Amino acid sequence: MEPELPPSHASAADTEWGTSPSYPEALQQVVRWKILAGGNLFGQAFGVPQKDVLMGVLDLDPGGYYPFHAHPAPEMYYVVSGTAQWSVGDETFTAAPGMAIYHPPNTPHRMVNTGAETLHTVWFWWAPEGRSEALHGAITLLEDMPLPPAPDGFRSSR
Repeated sequence: MEPELPPSHASAADTEWGTSPSYPEALQQVVRWKILAGGNLFGQAFGVPQKDVLMGVLDLDPGGYYPFHAHPAPEMYYVVSGTAQWSVGDETFTAAPGMAIYHPPNTPHRMVNTGAETLHTVWFWWAPEGRSEALHGAITLLEDMPLPPAPDGFRSSR
């Protein structure tokens, strides 16, 4: 009897959405991801097992704000649909479909969905120089979520 091979594929349609349990509720309501390959992030199951990569999809709702954050793993994003004001370090630009975006390890980055549709992306983390511990480092939020806009006719004292 041959040993059972690990899964060779995973479908986003069959994978549950997740987010970080440490994120504030307001952030958990606008950003979510599915891990399709790699290790275990925040206790979420994965599809295709690989010890040196994490790969998945991430959605950010219209008007959603994913505050500046950083993590030890390098990261690539590919924008499938939607638009966002994207910041990497001191650079801010409009991210649009077909764009690839690189975040070096521990570099602050932020996404703000400025469009009318959900921002759909594919993301990929890898173990730099084979150091897989980078894939298990915490995502550190570096700023608070912005306050929601005040209702019409109301002036905030903040």
